[in-house]
Amino acid sequence: MKTVIEKFFKSLEIGEPASHEGLTAFPVFSSIPCDLPHITLNEAFRNDSIEIRELTQGGTVPELLVVNKGDENILILDGEELQGAKQNRVLNITVLIASNAKVVVPVSCTERGRWHYTSSVFADSGTMAARSVRFSKNRSVGENIRSDSSFRSDQMEVWDHIDELTMKSRTRSRTCAMRDVFQEMESKMDSFSSSLPLRDGQRGVIFFWGGDPAGFEYVAKAGSFRELYPRILKSYAVEIAAGKIPARGEAGVEQAREFLGRASMAGVSVKESAGRGEDVRFAGKGLIGSALVHNGEILHAVFFPDEKEVRRGINRRPVR
Repeated sequence: MKTVIEKFFKSLEIGEPASHEGLTAFPVFSSIPCDLPHITLNEAFRNDSIEIRELTQGGTVPELLVVNKGDENILILDGEELQGAKQNRVLNITVLIASNAKVVVPVSCTERGRWHYTSSVFADSGTMAARSVRFSKNRSVGENIRSDSSFRSDQMEVWDHIDELTMKSRTRSRTCAMRDVFQEMESKMDSFSSSLPLRDGQRGVIFFWGGDPAGFEYVAKAGSFRELYPRILKSYAVEIAAGKIPARGEAGVEQAREFLGRASMAGVSVKESAGRGEDVRFAGKGLIGSALVHNGEILHAVFFPDEKEVRRGINRRPVR
């Protein structure tokens, strides 16, 4: 695994950034080809090659059943949201579902005020959880892997972050659903999509809130990253649009390289994933992260600065 990770980080190149309202996006490219054919969650739903439902008729909050009805691998990212059934959920980890396979996946609830069926199966909500929710899950899942080898999250902490986002954005949801916040904030996020466009061949992105790192996202297949980039971008943009992150300052390429450098030196632990491949957890100086590795290839990776570091950055910036 060490060789795989070293090769991955050496392959990365950072392009010229674009900024909008305090959010800076550094495009990331890689020289490593993606050898594993796969499609995204969105593509699988469009092709009608996936079915996701409650594990039992009565339902269980932390698990869902994913059925791949097609002949292609399906890559579902940590934090992608599913809507319907008894309540909306997000994936706790990134999973690769083999063709014609059934897999039980770990999830967290993103709709606290509903526990009844609105549909027999789930649909793609088109939303990726807000960055703060994803950080919380990444941290708590990593801790639970170390303590009891489970992919459980801290559900109460997930709800707390959704409540904070709802309060900051001054939006309302009858069922305390995260997706309702995104829908109400959609018009405010449109400008981020037009100002921070995808680059040709781009396979990753490093986001900064003002002068502080917010996260690094990577997907091995450029076509898959193109499909996923709009929802990844909104995962970060929603926090600024809601007024949750008062981003100030400005980041340069050297700061982006420094963040990648820290990620490359993080400690590593490995566990078999719920689907195909291995779930890799990273913990380093002021950051955490995870990746899905299959046959020596990193299919998805995400790194976040520690939440304490983010808040220190916010507090040390002068108020204008």
